[in-house]
Amino acid sequence: MDPQATWDQLQEAYRLRDWAAAQELAQSLLDWLARDGFPPVTTEQDRHNIARLRATAIRFCKSVLQHKDDTPPVCECFRP
Repeated sequence: MDPQATWDQLQEAYRLRDWAAAQELAQSLLDWLARDGFPPVTTEQDRHNIARLRATAIRFCKSVLQHKDDTPPVCECFRP
């Protein structure tokens, strides 16, 4: 798995409000991270802070997976 490509695709699915794709990508990324895979770069300022990158990716993925209706989940992790 390429976690950066998955993160970028997840951000795009979120932007397009394609919740089914976003949830599938979020679950894939969470599974990768649960197996101690390296996290994607979620923000440039945290590029070298692996713990923060991991926490940001997990928080965003969980917010996407909790999404139930047509309104976007709220998470500051989304980069428009």
